[in-house]
Amino acid sequence: MKLKKSCLANKKITAGISAVVLFFSIISLSSCVTTGISVPVPGQAGIKTRNIYAEYYILGDSYFNLEEYRKAAEYYELAMRKKDQYWAAFYKLAKCYVFTADWNNALPMYKKILERDPENASLKASLAYIYSMQGDFKNSVKIYEGLIEEQPKNQEYLENYLAVLLADEKKFEKKNAEKFIETFESLKTEYPENKNLERFEDKYKELMHIVDEEEESEESEESEGEETENEEVEENNTAVETSETTEKA
Repeated sequence: MKLKKSCLANKKITAGISAVVLFFSIISLSSCVTTGISVPVPGQAGIKTRNIYAEYYILGDSYFNLEEYRKAAEYYELAMRKKDQYWAAFYKLAKCYVFTADWNNALPMYKKILERDPENASLKASLAYIYSMQGDFKNSVKIYEGLIEEQPKNQEYLENYLAVLLADEKKFEKKNAEKFIETFESLKTEYPENKNLERFEDKYKELMHIVDEEEESEESEESEGEETENEEVEENNTAVETSETTEKA
């Protein structure tokens, strides 16, 4: 009987201790809630950081749409620190450099993007444009020739190719004239209403020192008129001299 009482006493003591522990646990938990003590959530800091870089990208887009490309570039540079949006921000940053005519920064970035997507015709055209704006007509022509080979009826490629050929004035007559004529005829055949045809033709004539037949006929008529006038003047002078000699005689 004594043993049983002892066991019962121990059970009561243990139950009492458990109740006290539970009581203080409840107090501690309620105090955290009522006093506003924040409990850190695992991974929360990383989520906040990722959200910040996502916001940088959104801000970059906002400034880009407002055509404030320099400001947009600042945010795209920050957005590139987030791994999963690095290339999207990289591409947008490259476009900012193009729109601000920062060719030295734009060129290596577009070359790098093209390495990741070597069959992208739009990227090739952009790279050709950047080369031409840097005065590197050789590389620009090479890219446009490749694009036209793939898409021989693409109006934009034909126009830009002709423009680059004409821009390289020093080498035009010796190296680019034949290429120009062939491409010009293609553009004229496929797009006879193209607004730039006349401008291309005028520039070609200027570089090749070609004068229109109408202009030549006008010039010849003017020269013939001048010759006739000179002859009449000479005849008049001769007649005057003859009369003066007769009078003296």
